[in-house]
This record gives sequence, structure tokens and C-alpha cells, in this order.
Amino acid sequence: MRLRRDTAKVRRNYLFVAFLGAGGWGAARYSEADPNSVFTSTGPLKYLAAALFIVAACALASLLWPFVIHVHDDGMTLRSHGVTTRLPWGSVEMLTAAKRGTGWTDPMLQIRVAPGVRIKGRIGSDHDGRRVYNLLPLEDFTLPPEQVVAILREHSGGKVEAQDYLNYRAGKRAVARWLTEEHSEDSNG
Repeated sequence: MRLRRDTAKVRRNYLFVAFLGAGGWGAARYSEADPNSVFTSTGPLKYLAAALFIVAACALASLLWPFVIHVHDDGMTLRSHGVTTRLPWGSVEMLTAAKRGTGWTDPMLQIRVAPGVRIKGRIGSDHDGRRVYNLLPLEDFTLPPEQVVAILREHSGGKVEAQDYLNYRAGKRAVARWLTEEHSEDSNG
């Protein structure tokens, strides 16, 4: 089974950030050139906007390489940044939905690997003596997060911890359904 990054969705987000950076830089340059402008110090804004544009452009360039996880009964093959890494399930200790910040908005799929195992083309961090790699936000796959977790659970032999996030998503859907039903009852009654 293949799990792919939803490149079109991610590209839209990065294009928006690049547009903001370019627009901010242009506005700062225009304001700087206008002698009647009320904004007298646009230097910091200009450099911040230019940096924002450059970061977004680099992020857009990173989308040229596909991100794919081939999941099978023997393990998983990760294709990222033009490099392929084959990981048998014995070298994978845990796959986790990790919070980014304080809430469950767009958590990161993290992988913790056995000692001595490295994923090529990715920067990992040490956590309790193990390497941990951030793979991709769960909501950036082409499949819904519930399906991504189900596929990984089915093949990994119970090495996926994402129940808190799945409960959060189920609760969010239940509230949305309840609000929709309440709204439809109010408009009918």
C-alpha cells in the first residue's frame, strides 16, 4: 500500500506564504519610495518579508521530490528528498501521532527506530537514546488520517500510537454533526 503526500494541498499553502512574503516586500519597497508615506521605517518589514519569501520558495522546491511510504507486511520503504530507505518492521520501534504545539491541529507522524538505524535524507533527533524522525503531518497525506493510521496499524503489528489523535478527530466530527443537526432542526421548526 502506498501512502503519498498531498503535494497539491501543501503547494497551495507554500504559494500563499510566498505571495505574502513577496507582497510584504513590495509594499515595504513602495512605502519606502513614497515621500508622503506615514511609514518611515520599513527596513525590518522588508527584510522579514524577503526572508518569508525565500523560505517559502525553498519549501516549494522541496516539493519537487516525492514523499511516499510503501507499507507492506515485511516493513516499509520511505522515499523522501530523492532518497529511498527500506525499514523492516524489526527496525521500527514506534510510529506516533505527535502534537505540534499544545493542540491536535495537524499532528506530525513520527517514527522511532531501533538503535543504529538511520533514515537517509532526513534529520532525526535523539529521544531516550533512540532516533526519532518527523515524517509528515498526518493531514498532509492523500488519504484521511484515520486511513493512514489504519494501514500502518494493519501492517506494523501494533507499532502505531495515534489513539488520542483519532479520539480528537472523532469528537470534532461528532460536534460538527450535532451542530449541523441542531441548525437543520432550528430552520425546520
